[in-house]
Amino acid sequence: MMKGYLTVFLSLSLSILSGVILTLTALAIRNGQRLRMECIADISMNSTLAEFEKTLHDRYGLFYVDLSYQEAKPSLQNMERRLQYYLSENIALFQNSDLWGNLALKNVVVNDVQTAADGHGGSMKNQAVQFIEDCGIHREETEILSSGDSILGTGQEDAMGAWCALMEEIAGIELPLIQNDKGEWEEVPLSNPADRAYGFTGSDVLFLVGAPIDRIPVGKIRKEDYLSGRDSGDRSDLQGQKEADTGQFIAYLFEMMGNYRSGREDGLLKYQLEYIAEGKGSDYENLQAVVEKLTGIRFAVNAEAVFSDGDLVSEAAGLAEGLQAVSLNPAFLKPVTESILYACAYLEALSEVKVLLEGGRVSLRKERWVIRPAMIAEAGIQGGQNISSGISYEQYLAGMISALPEKERNYRAIDIMEMDIRMLTGNTGFAMDCCVERFRAQIQAAGSVRGNYLIDRTYGYY
Repeated sequence: MMKGYLTVFLSLSLSILSGVILTLTALAIRNGQRLRMECIADISMNSTLAEFEKTLHDRYGLFYVDLSYQEAKPSLQNMERRLQYYLSENIALFQNSDLWGNLALKNVVVNDVQTAADGHGGSMKNQAVQFIEDCGIHREETEILSSGDSILGTGQEDAMGAWCALMEEIAGIELPLIQNDKGEWEEVPLSNPADRAYGFTGSDVLFLVGAPIDRIPVGKIRKEDYLSGRDSGDRSDLQGQKEADTGQFIAYLFEMMGNYRSGREDGLLKYQLEYIAEGKGSDYENLQAVVEKLTGIRFAVNAEAVFSDGDLVSEAAGLAEGLQAVSLNPAFLKPVTESILYACAYLEALSEVKVLLEGGRVSLRKERWVIRPAMIAEAGIQGGQNISSGISYEQYLAGMISALPEKERNYRAIDIMEMDIRMLTGNTGFAMDCCVERFRAQIQAAGSVRGNYLIDRTYGYY
């Protein structure tokens, strides 16, 4: 009887033990398959990121996957197909040879990406600054940005507005009359020497400063073809990058892009930094706008200094007093004197800009004058004074770029990148807002022991 009980007990015990062992084995297989699937997902997502746009990396040192994959139309489906390919290939390595069962890929969805344009171009900016820091690059152009001195100054419009108002005031003063040899009364012309300089304000400033207009590149673009004309907006819910240093970013721009002093021959636009500063459709227009702004900056600096220079004020007053109309109508004396001083300030500004374009430097604050009141009626624009420790054209350009709103600066930089990559690769569909830095994917797979696995991963370069 005892033997019968023992037999039944052992049979039941073995059945239970076998069930436990089989359950544990199934769980082990399932967990092993899940672990294998997670490893395959990690490897495959890294492989997808390994297909970065090589020309963009070689030219600008940036890591992005181009969703066009050199095709005409970029799309997330292209990335999904590449990820699915790598997943299938990695799963196939173990098929029919794994004692623990096979895996089957069910579905792949890339449901979120972070592009170069996200965060108002912050993704691109962050990578650019990382490149500068990793390479240890230092640019002289950005030194002034961290010094606390404002090289752009203020009051450009006020200075020009004050001069215009003054010239209108002079035009409203009645000219004196004098009797000629025939006994007829006629007006005495004012012959204000400042008129010539004032007339320059409506001329092409590039011509005034002697820029080699015939050698300015003829490159032109359509703004709507590039990011700043599309403004696709943010498309990602992924966590954004930390805010990068603007000074370092501008150093990156000077390292990678051309300007008037050092144009890039392999770019659609040669004066790329001038484009970032002004955003116009051609090299000529961008250079013209930068030079006009430079002239305005220097004019404001000079206009502030000219009225406190006693020698210049005395010379201007003496020149005004020598005019017949002024001697006959003293109401002209003060405004004409001031107009001569403004003319000195403006011609001095043109001479300084000429120095800057030729590679020289000018002082931040006006100390010495090249243009004197007696010279303002002369034909040519005098060459200014080159100051070895002064501010260069490139530093003024860096200041203009620094003063731009963040989004505008970043988007225009991306415009230049799009121009270059399209030109270098021939891929007319290349767009930086379709270049992926980070992406999130959901991967569904099935195992051989009723295992269904959902892998949710986010991978990126940074």
